[in-house]
Amino acid sequence: MDGSTNIDEKVVALEIPSEDAEVPAQPAKKARKAKRTRKTKSAKAARKASTIGFPYQDLETGISVSRAMLDAGGVPLTRDQLAGAMKLAAGSGNFVLRISTARQFGLIENKDGKYQLTDLGFSIVDNDETRVRATKAEAFLTVDLYRRIYDEFRGRQLPPRPHGLEQSLVQFGITPKQKDKARHAFDRSAKQAGFFAHGEDRLVEPVISSGPSPSTPMGEQRRPEQTFAARRAESDAPQRSKTYHPFIEGLLETLPRPNEVWSMEGREKWLSAASNIFDLIYKTESHESVEPTKDDGVE
Repeated sequence: MDGSTNIDEKVVALEIPSEDAEVPAQPAKKARKAKRTRKTKSAKAARKASTIGFPYQDLETGISVSRAMLDAGGVPLTRDQLAGAMKLAAGSGNFVLRISTARQFGLIENKDGKYQLTDLGFSIVDNDETRVRATKAEAFLTVDLYRRIYDEFRGRQLPPRPHGLEQSLVQFGITPKQKDKARHAFDRSAKQAGFFAHGEDRLVEPVISSGPSPSTPMGEQRRPEQTFAARRAESDAPQRSKTYHPFIEGLLETLPRPNEVWSMEGREKWLSAASNIFDLIYKTESHESVEPTKDDGVE
């Protein structure tokens, strides 16, 4: 019996290597293949992530891109030119993240292969602090995720951090692996945009005197370029009467800002349009309405 026991023990010892036993090295080719497979799986998992748009970095990061573009002249820039203006490598992850963040906030757009500032992008780096504050609020709600959070919890307390708020983000379309990053970017951006002025437990639309009316929900405002034009007109000519005929108001809205280039052809067209409008809405000294002709360009 002792002999059989020894034989069994020897068999087990042969079948199960000891911890000190040397494991044959995996061939280099198989190791590389296994590594590529793991990377591919990780990349696929990341791509599956979120079904709602959100920036990985905060609002101030997006503003830094607008500022760099304005410093470079405010003109459309190629990828390499923009990277140079930002003092970053065009293929670096930092550059890609910053550009993506600025686009998520609606500050820049890619048109005809070049990056250019939007109206929001220009106004968010304006010298007028009131205009900047109003634009930050608009840019914040341009992000799909942030608008969804604002609409969902408007007038109500936000879920407790970190778990409650992160679970809400997951329900809105953020993957569990990204919920922490999404929450941190949201918190920083909301504070920078002025939505946490009364505490970080709820989102409150910032009150901006020269911006949109407080009675109008931020999510229901006009398009960014329209809002910016309205703010610009109000800021540039605060003394202007609000009782002008709508045609006159429209005509004044088309005037370029002071110190901007205005071609002679553009001036002549504007003056011609003004003349036709005056003929339509005003009377002559004899109190007779002037009937415009087809030669005046009015049907």
